[in-house]
Amino acid sequence: MKLEWDWRQETGFPGFLAATVDQARRVLDAEGNDQTYEAGTYFAGLAAAGLSVSCDVDELSEVSGALALIWGELTDAMDAPGTGSPEQDVLAVRQMKRASAEWLEVVHLPERRSSYLDHWVHDECGYAR
Repeated sequence: MKLEWDWRQETGFPGFLAATVDQARRVLDAEGNDQTYEAGTYFAGLAAAGLSVSCDVDELSEVSGALALIWGELTDAMDAPGTGSPEQDVLAVRQMKRASAEWLEVVHLPERRSSYLDHWVHDECGYAR
């Protein structure tokens, strides 16, 4: 699997959002735990790439930062020490697919996108407010 978004191509925030749509679809289309995990790690990588962009788009850093926290947590559920039992993996895959499906519903709606990020960062992943 190849990371499809390259910030050096000057696509900016709209290009980043389009890449997240593609990656969310890859997570949803993935079959089995391993493929879903791999797609999830690419989503985390995409979010981290967004953080590395130095530009005047505050929204890019806010969205990519929140997505990095979310997808780091979601993939950690499968690869962090003490995790990785079959039951944990099934739950982690379910969470990744739910996060992806919900992202596709809000990605192009700024207010709903903000609510999604807040909910997933704090309520689902447990980061302090």
